[in-house]
Amino acid sequence: MNGSDVQRIPLQLSQGCIIASIQIELTAEVLQQFRKDILDWLHNNKARGIILDLSGVEIMDLQDFETLRRTLSMAAIMGVETILTGFQPGVVSALVDLNADIDSIYAALDIDDALQLMNSLRPLNQHIGLLAENSNQEQLKE
Repeated sequence: MNGSDVQRIPLQLSQGCIIASIQIELTAEVLQQFRKDILDWLHNNKARGIILDLSGVEIMDLQDFETLRRTLSMAAIMGVETILTGFQPGVVSALVDLNADIDSIYAALDIDDALQLMNSLRPLNQHIGLLAENSNQEQLKE
């Protein structure tokens, strides 16, 4: 199966965040394509974070969850925060029962709450302030 045959998770940019809404069955191929797509989007767009909407996921096993975590770790290396939202109660129960590593994961009930949380984690102009601060320090050295 090549990349064009695999179902894709739609991505959109809203309020400076990439929003990915998973409404399809998770398979190894879908998750691999998602990893490629999200990392490409991060490289090509100035996003300050990722909001991953899992409201359409009714079944998630530990392997799928760990694959998503690895993708989100890659995104963190690229400098963005990720918030998971929309977990179904059965998925939450299964992940806890399977002892999934949920440490250091930000979660919210819905996309609106996730956007509010993202604003508290990464204000829109945070990167501008850091660049200006670094520039001022460079000027002081001269």
